[in-house]
Amino acid sequence: MNYIKQLTFLRFIAAFLILIFHFGAKTVPFDLPLLNELIREGSIAVSFFFFLSGTVLYLTYGEKSRINTRQFYLKRFARIYPVYVVAFLITLILGMIVLNAYPKGLAIILQLLSLHAWYPGSCLSINFPGWSISVEVFFYLLFPLILYILRKLSFAKQVVLILLVWAISLFQHYYFINHLHLTPGPESDQFLLYFPLWHLNTFLFGILAGILIQRLRNSDTLNLNTARLMYVLGIVLFVLILVTNNPIKPLVHNGGMSPIFLLIILGLALDRSIITKALSHKYCILLGNASYSMYILQWPIYIILTQVFGNDELNGISFYSYLITLITVSCLTYLYFEKGMRAFILRKWMRSENT
Repeated sequence: MNYIKQLTFLRFIAAFLILIFHFGAKTVPFDLPLLNELIREGSIAVSFFFFLSGTVLYLTYGEKSRINTRQFYLKRFARIYPVYVVAFLITLILGMIVLNAYPKGLAIILQLLSLHAWYPGSCLSINFPGWSISVEVFFYLLFPLILYILRKLSFAKQVVLILLVWAISLFQHYYFINHLHLTPGPESDQFLLYFPLWHLNTFLFGILAGILIQRLRNSDTLNLNTARLMYVLGIVLFVLILVTNNPIKPLVHNGGMSPIFLLIILGLALDRSIITKALSHKYCILLGNASYSMYILQWPIYIILTQVFGNDELNGISFYSYLITLITVSCLTYLYFEKGMRAFILRKWMRSENT
């Protein structure tokens, strides 16, 4: 059973939620009170990306006897960098021509190298959604080491270690937002919200989901009804936490929602209903695969469409035109640029490795 297939479409849902959060909260029906309350917390979808990355990487490499570190890094580079750098260059040029924005040289270098999330004050410069790619690069660099450590531990110790890191990280975030007296301003806000180290707990919790999926896939201890109950319960809790005032809500963007993500991912991965079959449909997989381009191209496409419609903001029909344009461009980018560039890079560099 290919668990990754039925999880891929979730990336599209997460990317769609982020788009509404950034640009569509004033458009019908997303401006309705209850739905708008959920949309206002839409940046939680970035944390979901971090979680899902951990799950997918573990499902891909967890059972392999060894991981070729050079090939792993090369595959990660080929997967994210071609579209990333194109989106960066387009946004940089559009920013100067359309927005009259001329970023500092350091910000340009940091974002080009995907290091900008480590530098509060610069991490939202130019193509602002790219901060999360900087965090993902950090995870990719650590993953072979994390996998090496986890393989040395028993299952129980793996769970304890991940839960311990998660708990310490949540306590750290609670302490920072309530007791750490930082100078108010964008630098301190970006340090609290975007600094890569603060999101490692979410990535590790995603790895825990991958571990559990592999352990339970051939087990009789989890029946299909239980799996369905898990993701339904997870979705209900996800909505309730985001639309109500509760002690968990201030922590959701830095790992607090990880147990909820675990319920949803574990349930969907182990279910075999019509829902998961639909999630595995080729068009759902295409949209899931195109979600990376959707995410990284959202800002430059938005800038272009504001010029087309002659408005600073896109609302109503203009916003839906933006959505359709972005999804179409992203699918085409995935099919005719991402896949081709990835194959070219892997063919060229893996061939050089073998010669």
